[in-house]
Amino acid sequence: MIENKIKQIREDLNKYSYNYYVLDNPLISDFEYDNLYKELEELEKQYPEFVTPDSPTQRVGGISSGFEEVKHKYRLYSLDNTYNYEELRKWYEKITKEFGNNVELVCELKIDGLAIALTYKNGYFVKGATRGNGIVGEEITQNLKTIRAIPLKLFENADVEVRGEIYMPKTSFEKLNEENLLSGEKPFANPRNAAAGSLRQLDSSITAKRDLSMFTYTPIIERASKQPKSHWEGIEYVKELGFKVNPNIRLVKDIEGAIEYCKEWENKRFDLDYATDGVVIKVNRFDYQNELGYTSRAPKWATAFKFPPEEISTTLEGIELGIGKTGAVTPVAILTPVNLAGSVVGRASLHNFDEIKRLDVRIGDRVLIKKAAEIIPKVIKVVDSEEHESLPLYQVQKECPSCGEDLKEVEGEVNLYCLNPLCPAVLKAKLEYWVSKEAMDIDSVGPSVISKLYDLGLVKQAIDFYKLTIEDFLKLDLVKEKSASNMYNAIQESKSKPLSRFITALSIRHVGKETAELLTGEFPTLEDFKNADLERLSNIDGIGDKIAKNIYEFFHNEHNLFMLKEFENLGFKFENNIAQRTNELEGKTFVLTGTLQSMTRDEAGDKIKMKGGKTSSSVSKKTSFVIAGENPGSKLDKAKDLGVIILSEEEFLKLIGEV
Repeated sequence: MIENKIKQIREDLNKYSYNYYVLDNPLISDFEYDNLYKELEELEKQYPEFVTPDSPTQRVGGISSGFEEVKHKYRLYSLDNTYNYEELRKWYEKITKEFGNNVELVCELKIDGLAIALTYKNGYFVKGATRGNGIVGEEITQNLKTIRAIPLKLFENADVEVRGEIYMPKTSFEKLNEENLLSGEKPFANPRNAAAGSLRQLDSSITAKRDLSMFTYTPIIERASKQPKSHWEGIEYVKELGFKVNPNIRLVKDIEGAIEYCKEWENKRFDLDYATDGVVIKVNRFDYQNELGYTSRAPKWATAFKFPPEEISTTLEGIELGIGKTGAVTPVAILTPVNLAGSVVGRASLHNFDEIKRLDVRIGDRVLIKKAAEIIPKVIKVVDSEEHESLPLYQVQKECPSCGEDLKEVEGEVNLYCLNPLCPAVLKAKLEYWVSKEAMDIDSVGPSVISKLYDLGLVKQAIDFYKLTIEDFLKLDLVKEKSASNMYNAIQESKSKPLSRFITALSIRHVGKETAELLTGEFPTLEDFKNADLERLSNIDGIGDKIAKNIYEFFHNEHNLFMLKEFENLGFKFENNIAQRTNELEGKTFVLTGTLQSMTRDEAGDKIKMKGGKTSSSVSKKTSFVIAGENPGSKLDKAKDLGVIILSEEEFLKLIGEV
């Protein structure tokens, strides 16, 4: 029967989704999942009477006219904060006065996200709301349905309300901000703002694209097969129901165990792919919680320990202008160096001149800086001071600091641009990008070598690299014959790099490594690029009109066509290894650590992708293999902790059939 077939596909997809998004243990490849999903979509279109609320196709709905206020059935309280270990001990002393020593505690990383409440009836997700003021929030059920870590149906027909935290992974946050900057939109300040903004989209299909996730941490059970007697049992039970729980939660016997946990994660947290600003510590037993009760705003049985600030003030000593390969001008704050989140910071992003105006930063100001997603330093505001008003306003520089040409505005962009094609800064940036790991990966030729070659007039554009002789390299200070030979050989060997790398290296506006790989999947030869019309380019999924126009114009520019012909005459292969891909490693994710002897890590990554596998920069339960070279880092330790299979370089080569 067709109804049974639809039901089976639906159950299979929900199982695969649960394993992927909650357990970090994918059972099938993305390709197989997508095909099964499409089959379900088609069947449900033909037989709409068999569509159920827990179908994966019901995650993305239509466009809402707004969000309605909803009163929470159970109040969502705030938490009191503690900022040092003495305060933690004092909090615990009050508890032990009531119940004696060794009161068990549960420690959870405090996720820097958005608190939500989810209601389930008979096991089905029926309502989701933001915290709001704790008493009244906004109903955002349809948007929450797009988040794969939130089950549409539980593993039993229970009536429960759970609390959780919606967050955006740091890697997804960085990607979203890159996309925003490329499209001229304002970047989000941090992952929390990005998550909140994504959840409040009126069009749930936009939310669905934002790669949000959720950790569940509190169950309120009305009707279920179990009635946990402690928070720890409750956490175990919500896992049984199908929810995603932070894997780093720990049960400790007393406050010293909690302090040890806080110390452990103060620096370790920077290795996580989500932002956390502290630790939530809760009395474990529910009967103790009930007896301790609440103040007017917070539970007495829980507290939040806040990590030392990831924001710090320092003096803005100056503003430099950086010129990128597209000519985009980026103002950079030059700061009195300070220690921030584990590293010394002396420079920070100011994004663009509009941001300088919005912040009203002036040279000499005391400014507050932070690391966006705990990675990229940025100026977030001026620290109030009496001196601020007496300092001169920052005057936007009208001329390029490199070539002196007037800086121009570009329609739809927030940056100013140097549009002089012969600007030394732009040319050097393009040359540096050409040899970068993302592009042609000529690792023996760095920025200092490029600067010297440029100043001597030996290299002005990328094609000049391939006209250099060993004698040319020997003209550089401190370069000996062996180094000159290595640089020459590395450049010549790059002629046989895959077409996708060549397209990346061309610095076509808005075309990076991923877009280049996508394009070469459609156009396997350079001639295909030259012959592609604008309509076909625009119709490639993931390209869009703006990028299509840039590609089309590049390959229809007379100067560029002449340059491409020169590359061909110099012996470039323009091979497209996309066409040679196999699926031997499909569904497998690899992480590389340490130094490999027979290849670079990027080359190993390319081999993995050629065989249908994926690479990742961080180890998780999703990781299939960790390839460990010489002097591996902390990734190896994490792999051992998680039980991930570890391969030596030789074992990896055997796996891919090269030994």
